[in-house]
Amino acid sequence: MKRLLILLLILSVLCAAGCSQTPAAETTEAPVTELTEGGIPQDLPGVWTSANAGKLMMSETITFGEDGSLMVTGTYEGSNMGTIYGTYRVVFNTIFCDITEGTTPFSVSYAFHIDGRELVLTDDDGDATYLRTS
Repeated sequence: MKRLLILLLILSVLCAAGCSQTPAAETTEAPVTELTEGGIPQDLPGVWTSANAGKLMMSETITFGEDGSLMVTGTYEGSNMGTIYGTYRVVFNTIFCDITEGTTPFSVSYAFHIDGRELVLTDDDGDATYLRTS
């Protein structure tokens, strides 16, 4: 009986000691991004071009307007493959694009990250890197 009582006493002391500690405050905060009046990150509007044409020798030039307009021009082996138009909006770190002209309308979204003059768009197919040209 004494062994059981001592064991319960030790367990209750350990439990009380573990419960009395205050959890450390988390200090990881999301970086502050300045937004334009329309809720668009200030460093996103502009012209971005594919950093690498890849094996298919295909590149894109994306123009994000300050007003939420979007224009994407494709180039394959140096030939213009056409332009599509639409709008975009940003929610946290995701860009939602609604393509309305130049092809059958569709919507697509990308997680994004901007580091200086480099934009990385990520979807289920992986990362695509773009460099700011203006």
